[in-house]
Amino acid sequence: MTTVHPSASPAAAGDGGRPAAVVPATRPSGTQGPGPAPVRKEGRPRIRSTKGRDIFVKVSMVWMVLLAAVIMLEPLLPIPDPAAVDYYAIAVAPGQSVAHPLGTDAIGRDILARLVTGGRVSLTVGLGAVAIAAMFGTVLGIIAAFFKGLTDRVVGSGVDIFLAFPPLVAIIALSVFMGPSLSTLVIALGLIFTPQVARVARSAALPYVSREFVTAARGMGSKEFRILWREVAPNAIVPVLSYAVVLVAMAIGAEGGMSFLGLGVPPPQSSWGTMMGEGRAVLAASPHVVLVPATTMFLTLISLNFLADYISRRFDIKEAAL
Repeated sequence: MTTVHPSASPAAAGDGGRPAAVVPATRPSGTQGPGPAPVRKEGRPRIRSTKGRDIFVKVSMVWMVLLAAVIMLEPLLPIPDPAAVDYYAIAVAPGQSVAHPLGTDAIGRDILARLVTGGRVSLTVGLGAVAIAAMFGTVLGIIAAFFKGLTDRVVGSGVDIFLAFPPLVAIIALSVFMGPSLSTLVIALGLIFTPQVARVARSAALPYVSREFVTAARGMGSKEFRILWREVAPNAIVPVLSYAVVLVAMAIGAEGGMSFLGLGVPPPQSSWGTMMGEGRAVLAASPHVVLVPATTMFLTLISLNFLADYISRRFDIKEAAL
């Protein structure tokens, strides 16, 4: 765009009335006035930094690997028998005894040894219950999303009925009929978590039922069940996996609460919840008896939640890239 300079009039243009000189309109430096707006360079969209969360994810991975290694290598570790009683070290606080680095409980049992064996029970309950829920819930949810209609209504009604039933009542009822045991707790929690997994699996599979690759596979003559397991199911696994990690944390917490109330694994088996329940009587005099297993459970649960969040974020990134 060009304009005529204000001082260049026809009278001052010189002989012959030649037109005034045409100069580009510019904005003098340091002054304000009309002029072309500065061009804003287009750049990449600002991406929120995830370094802080990634640090917690790495710490969570390290914690879970160490916990799993200690539990699996427990027979090889130089720790005492968790059922052995040291009558010369009753309710010893952590750091006061070389033989008992994390102290002893109210009757002289080593807390570190019981923590390792109790961790095996707690993780067994968490992984076992979630395995049952993931197996049945994923199948029900994907089938309901794929076939829709009557199948979806029947599965949805069954899921709603199970979700309306109080979980604590279900655990107590199974404990009465089957007897309190580790397997009873695993089955009870697995049945409680199955409807939740079914809902997540259905929601994850529903967008893929009408996608182009499913329509193409059906047009090529593929059978319905082959399309279901080869095309739809693999795409619904990642959200279910992310939620399953959260359910492991929920199952461990539920086992701790049930054992704390005396509805969990029976003696002589010990879990983190059992240790906390047994430490209630000496909580005022020896708080470490409860704090040590409670802190271990807290670190495990928060680590699992960070890992579940990491899996969910990775899944979102892949979907956005597609």
